[in-house]
Amino acid sequence: MTGFPSEKHITSGEKTEYAASEDPVKNDTPDLYIDNTDEKEEQHSGLVGGDAALANAAWQFKLIALATALMLPVGSHFSATALSAMKSSLKENLLIDNARYGVLSAAVSIINTIFPIVGGVFIDLFGSVWGTLVVNLFVIIGSLLTAIAAKYTSFPLMVVGRVIFGIGSGLIVTMQESLLSKWFRTESLAIAIGLQLSISRLASFLGTLAANPVADRTGDWVWAFWLALIICVFSVIMNLVYALIVRHLSGNNVMNKEDALKLKRKKTFKFRSIAKFPLFYWGIITIEFIYAAVWSSFQTISTELIEVHFGDDSVLAGYKASASMIVPIVGTPILGIVMDLFGGRIIILLLSAVFLILSCALLGWTYVNAVVGMVFYSISLAFGPIAMITSIGMILPSDYIGTGLGMYKASNNIGTSILDIVIGVVQDNTAGQAYTGVMLLYIILGAIGFVMIVTLLITQRVYLNNLLETGRKKRQVMMKERNDKELKHIAQGEDMYQGTKVNPISIVFLGLFVAALIVAWVLFFVYAITGKSSP
Repeated sequence: MTGFPSEKHITSGEKTEYAASEDPVKNDTPDLYIDNTDEKEEQHSGLVGGDAALANAAWQFKLIALATALMLPVGSHFSATALSAMKSSLKENLLIDNARYGVLSAAVSIINTIFPIVGGVFIDLFGSVWGTLVVNLFVIIGSLLTAIAAKYTSFPLMVVGRVIFGIGSGLIVTMQESLLSKWFRTESLAIAIGLQLSISRLASFLGTLAANPVADRTGDWVWAFWLALIICVFSVIMNLVYALIVRHLSGNNVMNKEDALKLKRKKTFKFRSIAKFPLFYWGIITIEFIYAAVWSSFQTISTELIEVHFGDDSVLAGYKASASMIVPIVGTPILGIVMDLFGGRIIILLLSAVFLILSCALLGWTYVNAVVGMVFYSISLAFGPIAMITSIGMILPSDYIGTGLGMYKASNNIGTSILDIVIGVVQDNTAGQAYTGVMLLYIILGAIGFVMIVTLLITQRVYLNNLLETGRKKRQVMMKERNDKELKHIAQGEDMYQGTKVNPISIVFLGLFVAALIVAWVLFFVYAITGKSSP
């Protein structure tokens, strides 16, 4: 496959358009032609090479995209952790047990067992600018309903509010990670994702830190949820700025009929290709399913864990629990630089597993200051996600990164939805509603994940030529070869997996994915309706 059609025009899935003299894509991308026979099509000439060409854009455009995209999900992260920090108040005021609280927490993640996949596929097919603004409006509506439900102590309304909130919060993060992965996949991807995770954890840190003090100072526990709503409005304002800037760069981001027809003609996304994703992708998805469930569910119980096990009041417990966000805020950008220079993604993921197990052991069975255990958890939270997200951005073709990250996020929420409810049941059936049983469950899951990570470390060295571990110089050469190969396929209107056979093992993983999805929904509705966690 050496030649290129002489009259092919390729439009960007992100609908980023430039005049020929302003095209930010470097001219070293070989053999990409614009059809000069169609005057109208020439007038709408876009970013050549589809989403794969974003990786070749000039740095000034990349930096603008990075700076504005980082603010998109700040409100959703703040709101999610503010609710988690208020677990004791929620149970007291809504008259619910731990299993029902698990339903409330799972209400956010259950809807995102499906929607991130839809959002990821949408980005791969069409891109998104104003779509992020629409998604953030779901976050605002959900936050508003949550605050109203708190004011009128309505558990059913709060579940509805968290479901609507979950639609927006899941999609906005998937969109953000997909966009960053497409822009930075050939170089500095780890730094971009590191900054994204840092800002997200900072928002989560502030949500955990501020919720109980706000409720205490105002004398009204509902004010924690009004504050979360205000932060969500700020995030939408930043989202609007992002959209306006991208529109300014692209000239016209509204897809007209002609552009839509061109895009439909050029895009080669095929759902069947999902069953052709490499086995390393499915290994990462499985590890994410386990660890993200532990990380996310841990955050929903961390404040009450300190109250129950260490005997601290809710405000002090919230301060100590907020330590679980410290390392990601500072550490993920540094980790991004380290990964970009030296590689070591799977080794860093392995360290994440070790610190998670140590954290659970300290918090479950010792009385060492809770901050120590929270910092260990924080290290795990900093090391794990950045390693997995950047690995997916490297091993999948650019036209499938959105879908891949959508399934990654969905697996996160499937695991979280199941584990949120399971730990509520375990705690309700533990003497004195202690957290020892929950911590033991976390350690068992952490150990299973540890074995899987070791397997991934060994196999990628053999079958991926150590791509996920190698340093900057060699990795850039390998990734440029991958990206150039994709550009050639795109130029000829071909799918990257064209001619590749469906892997039977991938079918098995897809089947397990669907089975886990069904289990999550069944558990959610059973406990949402009955609320039974013990005989």
